[in-house]
Amino acid sequence: MQIKTKTIRNLKIIEKELNTLPSGVVMLPLEVESEQFATTFVYHNKNIYFFINDNELYKKILFGSISKFTAIKDSSISKKSKQSTGNNYTLFYISLSGIVKNIKAKNLIDSVYQGFIQKYSGKLIDSESKSKSFSKLVYIDTEEMTATEEIG
Repeated sequence: MQIKTKTIRNLKIIEKELNTLPSGVVMLPLEVESEQFATTFVYHNKNIYFFINDNELYKKILFGSISKFTAIKDSSISKKSKQSTGNNYTLFYISLSGIVKNIKAKNLIDSVYQGFIQKYSGKLIDSESKSKSFSKLVYIDTEEMTATEEIG
């Protein structure tokens, strides 16, 4: 099996995928080590926003340090296409790195909350009340973003 990789540099394609992918994996720097976990996210103003529900974990985050985020889109190849092209899979992944920060601006917090609700439920909310599932909002201030498509 031959594997072909292609780097995607078109920001519109990358942003479209980030707005549709449901989850990713984030690596957060902590006081002693780092922690990696899967999370839902919102891509907003070229940054990745996500929630930390564990207060102990939130307290250990080294804000101002480099963090990484990866979102993966795995596309199955149909049997017909597999026979004609010889390919078994298509993998598209986006990696971002940047400084992990917490948010203080209320208008940005409200905008991101709306983004989460709209992305995952397809609805907007009008009330000021927030779901209890929204805990500590954190974001990665993106410094570098790359996308790769792999076909094999």
